Amino acid sequence: MSESSTSISQRRHPYLPGLWLAAGFLGLASLAFILRPWGVTPETVTEAAAKVRLEKISKLRLEQDKSANSYGWVDKTKGIGHIPISKAMEIIIADLRTNKPHAAYPITTIQPSAITAAGAPLYPELPPVDSNTVATAIKADGGTPSAPPTPPVKKP
Repeated sequence: MSESSTSISQRRHPYLPGLWLAAGFLGLASLAFILRPWGVTPETVTEAAAKVRLEKISKLRLEQDKSANSYGWVDKTKGIGHIPISKAMEIIIADLRTNKPHAAYPITTIQPSAITAAGAPLYPELPPVDSNTVATAIKADGGTPSAPPTPPVKKP
């Protein structure tokens, strides 16, 4: 068995493939440099991109202004349309003027607990409150007290 392939160290010119590779790389790099357009610089690339972006933004703003200030259909099959913002604001303001102020959620009161029934104040740092006064205030506001009034708490 004879081996026809020789190792790299047994060749006459072991660095020849590397030289060819380096020469090819330098040739391609110089070709790319020569064929490069002379007017293209990073500044001109960013200027051109900025002009394109400004054109797109101005086009988008025109479309948005058109849809914000006109009547039209969003989905005609579902019956969804759009109206100008100024007209929508007039409708909402008229609706809000007819709607009387009301609480956004049910107002709950604190029910007396065993602690308050025993005479201990709910919040010791606050002075005691006469429950008859609270019941009278609730009746004056048009409500009904949730628990019968208890006798006033005496200070020790």
